[in-house]
Amino acid sequence: MAIPLTTSQSNAGIAGRHLQTATRRSARWFYVGMGLAIIGVVAAGFGPTFYVRPATMPALAPRVVAHGILFSSWVVLFLVQAALASSGQIRLHRRLGLATAGLAVIMLVTAPPMAIDLARRGLPPGEPLEFLLVILTDLLLFAIFVVAGIYNRHQSKTHKRLMLLAMVSMLPPSISRWPIAVKHPVPVIMGILLVFLAAAPISDLLARRRLSRVSLWGGLAVLASLPLRFAVAQTAAWHALANWLVR
Repeated sequence: MAIPLTTSQSNAGIAGRHLQTATRRSARWFYVGMGLAIIGVVAAGFGPTFYVRPATMPALAPRVVAHGILFSSWVVLFLVQAALASSGQIRLHRRLGLATAGLAVIMLVTAPPMAIDLARRGLPPGEPLEFLLVILTDLLLFAIFVVAGIYNRHQSKTHKRLMLLAMVSMLPPSISRWPIAVKHPVPVIMGILLVFLAAAPISDLLARRRLSRVSLWGGLAVLASLPLRFAVAQTAAWHALANWLVR
């Protein structure tokens, strides 16, 4: 009777190792899946007014088009970089990382003036000064995560989590353009971001049986910033500063 028991235990151990290997293999492609999902969010948000803009709508200003191309390039590069890393093309991934870092700098330099000009023109309709703070906070978080990601570029586990946080922190403008988000901006934006920010910790639990502090605390910081920025955006102090910026 001992032999069948040993065989059963051995088979169970082999099955467990196979399952663990399969889980880790799927986790390796997790960031590719996130890149594809992010492209879907961006396309749904900006598709009707940018990517497939009807000819009946007024033409976009060249700088707006340039900004859209820059942001779109970042989204595509995130997916490409994730695919290169997942397939083991680390050398090419690092070379392309130089271009990615340069693109991030250009985005951070050109985006704030664009956001201020948008508010100056009373856009988007409703509360443009409050939306300005939302955009500027997105850019601040993006800058923090990108700088931290570049600094930790030789620590792959930390680096990829920081770059994902940088990408997710830039999603609110895309989500805010969904029809349902126009009517209910705060709960919809927070809900979608929660899904994206929870994905990495869940993946870590499944693949590594533990949480990454980077994903956990970084995700909490992004989530906590949402109600905080909406609250601050309604204060007299922010409106005074915003009016000074757009004058």
